[in-house]
Amino acid sequence: MRRELMEAERRRVRDGRAVLAGLLGLSLLANLGLSVGLASVERMAVLIPAVAGPSWEVGGSRAGLRYLEDMGRTVAATLLTLTPENAGHVREAAARLSHASARGAIGAWVAAEAGRMERRDLATAFYPERIDADPESLTVTVAGKLATWIGREPVSRERKSYRLAFRVDAGRIGLVRFEEMGEGE
Repeated sequence: MRRELMEAERRRVRDGRAVLAGLLGLSLLANLGLSVGLASVERMAVLIPAVAGPSWEVGGSRAGLRYLEDMGRTVAATLLTLTPENAGHVREAAARLSHASARGAIGAWVAAEAGRMERRDLATAFYPERIDADPESLTVTVAGKLATWIGREPVSRERKSYRLAFRVDAGRIGLVRFEEMGEGE
C-alpha cells in the first residue's frame, strides 16, 4: 500500500513537471511570436499639442506635414534669431534639434556666426511668413524676413528663404542641412 502511494506521488510530480515544461514551451513560443510581430511593426507617435490644434505625427522614418512645418519654423527661428548674448543657448538648442551626423557642422556654423556678430556688434531676428514642407523628402522651405541690428539700431529687414532637410531615426527627427536659398530657387 505504501509503495503504491509513493508510486502515485511520483507520477503526480512527473505529470506536474511535464505540464510545467509544456506551459514553459508555450510561453517561449508566444514571446517569440510577439517579438517577431513587434519588430516588424512601424511605430508612430501622435503628439497632441497643449493648445488646440492639429496633432503631430512622427515615427519610423517619416514625419507628418504639420510636425515637419512646425519643426522647420522652430529651427529657422532658433538658428536665425541670434545675438552674441544668446549664442550659447542657440548652440545648445541647435545640438538638440540636429541629427547626430550634422551636429558638429551646425554647431560650428552657429559658433562662427556668433563670433562674426560679436565682432561687429550685430544681432538678427527671423520672422517666418511662409512654410512649405514635403513629408516625402523631409525638407522644409521657410521664407520670411531677417531683421538685422547694429547695436540697438535697426539696419535692414530683408526677405530670405531657407531650405532645411531633416532625417528621422527611430522616431526622432533631426536637422541634417540648413542653407540659404538664392533668389531664383
